[in-house]
Parts: sequence; C-alpha cells; structure tokens
Amino acid sequence: MSDVFLFPGQGSEAPGMGGEALTRPGPVRTLLERASKAMSVDLPGIIERGTPQLARTEVSQPALLCIGVGLALEALARGTRPLALAGHSVGELAAFCVAGCLAPEEAVDVVLDRARLMGEAARTHPGGMAAVREPVEGYEVAAHNAPREWVVTGDREALAKLSVAHTRLPVAGPWHSRHMAKAAEQWRASLQRVQWKRPRFPVVANANGEVIEERDDLAELLVAQLTQPVRWAASVQTLVKLGAKRWHFFGPEKVLKGLLRANEALA
Repeated sequence: MSDVFLFPGQGSEAPGMGGEALTRPGPVRTLLERASKAMSVDLPGIIERGTPQLARTEVSQPALLCIGVGLALEALARGTRPLALAGHSVGELAAFCVAGCLAPEEAVDVVLDRARLMGEAARTHPGGMAAVREPVEGYEVAAHNAPREWVVTGDREALAKLSVAHTRLPVAGPWHSRHMAKAAEQWRASLQRVQWKRPRFPVVANANGEVIEERDDLAELLVAQLTQPVRWAASVQTLVKLGAKRWHFFGPEKVLKGLLRANEALA
C-alpha cells in the first residue's frame, strides 16, 4: 500500500471543481447541501458557475472541504486504502475527517466556523500572502512549501513594500499569522464540541510535518495552524519516508501537483 490522499487549501478553488459529483447523489452532494443550508446559498451552483463568490473565504473553504471529503469517501468505498493522508491548511481538516477523526457533518460545521472567523479577521486586518524563494527578514512565514518555496504573510502595506522577487497569492487575508490569533481562539470553542476519535490511517500534520501521535490534541493542532506556518515540505518528506508512491488529489490538483514538482528531490 503506497497510496497517499492529499487535500488542497484555499487558493486552489476553481470553477466546476468536483465535476459530475456536484450533481449526482453521493457524499459530495450531501455535504454541499448541508453547507448550502447553513450558509443560505446555492453552493453547488456557485461552484458550477464559477461566480466571484467562490473566491470569498466564507465560500471557498467549505466548498473545498465538502468536495475533498466527499470524493475521498467515494475512493474509500471503492476499496482504496491510503498509506497516509495530508492536507494543506484548510485541507488538513479534510484529511482528519477522512481518517475518521471526526464525522463529515462535524467537519462541515466547523469549517463554516473557521471560514467565517477568518473572513472577519481578514476584514479587520486586510492583507495577503506572497510566495518567495527564501524567508524575508521582518515578515512572518505562513508556509514552507518546498526547499526553495516559502510564503510570507502580512498586511497590505507590508506586502506592498516587499523588495524581493515574489508572487502574490489569490487569498483574501494574512493567513497563518498573528493576525489570526482572535479567530484561532474563537475557533477553539467550535472544535471542542467535536467528538474526536483516533485516526484510522496516519495523518501528517501541518504544524510539524510529522505523523500525529495518539497523545496529540487534534483540536489544538488545528487551532495552532491558524497562526503558525504550514510545514508542507517537511510533510512531503515524511510521506516519502513512509513509502508514498501514488498521490491522489481530492479537489483541484494544480497547486498541490506544482508543490510536489517543487519537492521532486523528495517525492
């Protein structure tokens, strides 16, 4: 068994993601309908039409989770068993869910809270993220995605003053930074209502790039992730050491495939 399940994070969303699973009966449709009812929007319609709403944090995060979890549950039902799972940022919540740590319905409920709280934080602290070749002094690191790919985060004024070559990322706020501290603290209460269970398959955590242990508090790992860097390069290295050979992407795959190529010395 060398299959790895990967789940993308915000910024990966794309019109039509999920394909025909958006309309046929199944877990993707069921989870999207649950989220749509809670949000009072037509989430499948937004995804199919690719409206500007899809880029909003409050929409993209639940959309990615519902599609990722639903497609992966179908893969499990077909008999595919993962060696391990990992998710980038909000994708980590999908990985925990598919590993059996929380029920799909619970995952939808808590991702809605996550998206709402992060959206509010972004409006309070407008900012964004930028990909750079190495850490930049004076800027918080939001992610280490590959040996030569880092992401810095900060407010708009700080990012506008970046003096090194960089690429602005299509996200709505300064994620994985001190600006998310209030959102993280408020999200903790939501996560504490979950009936957490031991994972059925190994999950590699964003916080340290290592397989979570039985003693790990999953809720606290997720809370910490909002204000700490995503250690994706370390996560890929751990997955390779575990024996990863086949990579399965549940949701839009362009970004994660690109990061695997950037980690090609590892993967």
